[in-house]
Amino acid sequence: MKHRRGFIILLLSSALLTACGGGLNPATRGNVPMTAGSHAYASNGGPSNSYALLYSFKGTPDGASPYSGLVAVNGTLYGTTLNGSKNYCSTSCGSNNCYLGCGAIFSVDAAGNEKVVYNFQGNFNSGRDGSWPFDTLTLVNGQLYGTTSSAGQFAHGTVFTTDTSGNERVLYDFMGNTGGGKDGEAPEASLTPYVGRLVGTTVYGGGSGCGGAGCGIVYYVTTIGKEVVIYRFKGGSDGMRPYAGVTVLNKNFYGATLEGGTGCGTTGCGTIYEVNINGKERMLHRFAGGSEGAYPNGLIAVNGVLYGTTEGGGTKNSGTFFSITPSGTLTTLYNFKDIPDGNLPGANLIYSKGTFYGTTVGGGTAGDGTVFSVTKSGLETVLYSFKGGSDGKDAQGPLHLLKGWLYGTTTQGGGTGCGGNGCGTTFKVKQ
Repeated sequence: MKHRRGFIILLLSSALLTACGGGLNPATRGNVPMTAGSHAYASNGGPSNSYALLYSFKGTPDGASPYSGLVAVNGTLYGTTLNGSKNYCSTSCGSNNCYLGCGAIFSVDAAGNEKVVYNFQGNFNSGRDGSWPFDTLTLVNGQLYGTTSSAGQFAHGTVFTTDTSGNERVLYDFMGNTGGGKDGEAPEASLTPYVGRLVGTTVYGGGSGCGGAGCGIVYYVTTIGKEVVIYRFKGGSDGMRPYAGVTVLNKNFYGATLEGGTGCGTTGCGTIYEVNINGKERMLHRFAGGSEGAYPNGLIAVNGVLYGTTEGGGTKNSGTFFSITPSGTLTTLYNFKDIPDGNLPGANLIYSKGTFYGTTVGGGTAGDGTVFSVTKSGLETVLYSFKGGSDGKDAQGPLHLLKGWLYGTTTQGGGTGCGGNGCGTTFKVKQ
């Protein structure tokens, strides 16, 4: 089983961890065990004109391992890479691991011309910048906002802003439990704009629960850097490890915790929650695993209903596509079936004209992931199956729709660099 966000971070040395911020591994997710609707498969991975490679990352000094999706600014796409950049985040970086840098912000146009816009510095040479950005950038009034999962002043991650020229500035340094505080730690989700604020989550922090690291928080930060903790998860039936961000519906925030709730051994199968700006939380659903699904991702609101995916569970133990109402009624709309269908849908969905679009880490004809579409009624189609070579593999970020094309990234593939796995790609698939 391929685990979202797992393969690169497991290679990091203790020296790299120290230089990039130390503390908890910012990327290790809960183990997703292998454990409705109809489908159609495009032959040979999709029509020959449905896929186009835009760019293959090279590793340091270029970016490497893009887990994020892409966002368009005036026709140019911007994203982040978890690793790479000219800054290694380690004084002991050897020739074999120099692609494991602090991460980068990059741009790429529709013709595949790529440019590193900003190189994160981490705590290298006593710096106070962030390192290891995971998720998609958020565009607000021409400015890009995002998070890094590690480094910063307190080594627990940052919220940052940048313009398209790479003038980056740290807005907020997460403190975690430093000095007895109960701030967040390890933000891995993208930010959601809401009335002059940017709302997000952190995987850890918020107190000493959940084994001492904290169970995670929901927070907001203003564009001038003031942070407020909205809610601190308690673990157990309340949920823990919110890797996904939030979506706004009727002035409430809705999101998912990967773990907590009930079932799935001691970790719990994950939850769907509602919380308002004043911190009043309500649990909508606790996943039970099995055919219902387990380990939910982020949500998207369409006409007053929330839609999302689970990474595990379902009738084929390959994940599910579901809907849930704000009152908590959950309906499984599609069960992923693994090869040649997708397996482990780990990214947020996007929506256009009655159809959702997403990616899977595994499955497809070669087992290296897919781009898929699915309707509200559960009719799923594999639009492209990654072959695992020059075209990329392990698509873990959300898609971006632009002029009839679905743009995305893969964390691996695209060549033989970065330890032989390939440093990842940007691609487009016809809608």
